[in-house]
Amino acid sequence: MDMAIVVLGASQYDGRPSRVLTARLNETLATAKKHPGADIHFVTLGANMPGDRFTEAGVARTYLLDRGVESHQVHAVPEGNDTQGSLEAAIKTHQELVDAPSTIITDPLHTLRVKLIARQLGWKAQVKGARDCPYSFPQREWWGGMLHEAGGLVIVVLQGIFGKAFAQKIRWQLYKVEGLIRPRFKTRHGLLQNNPTSRNNGLE
Repeated sequence: MDMAIVVLGASQYDGRPSRVLTARLNETLATAKKHPGADIHFVTLGANMPGDRFTEAGVARTYLLDRGVESHQVHAVPEGNDTQGSLEAAIKTHQELVDAPSTIITDPLHTLRVKLIARQLGWKAQVKGARDCPYSFPQREWWGGMLHEAGGLVIVVLQGIFGKAFAQKIRWQLYKVEGLIRPRFKTRHGLLQNNPTSRNNGLE
């Protein structure tokens, strides 16, 4: 394996990738094209929400296969409902990622937090934001994403200082605040908080 491209999961709707996930996948394909002839392996991440038939990782894998990527090159890791949990699952199932040249694909606003979490896990991957991300400054969704990332960075810092258990407690309080500001996330946060697996698999 010459390099790995890791795609962080995002919402999918009954097997159809959201615009955010589609942008990440298109960026993944564009990144791969810059390395013709290289032995590239793709790792798609993300579990499903309670009640979903499809996982984010599975939907992303199908998207890549439908666009000509060979099946042996795409490895789905359908675990993790958040950034921390997904990256931990990726390293657990593919330990070679830590030492292999690798690029993690996500949203532009998300890149700093992803890089910090990866470093905490001992993973010195490059992190790249999808250029076709469907929200940008000064759209309302961009400001909501900026708020979310600010809270997420606080959690990452607290985890590094006080540990995951303490950071988890603060995380749920920040979720309540975000639910008031961004109502469409309230249901998702509620499902995560009431799901024992999600409560313990990481920090978004």
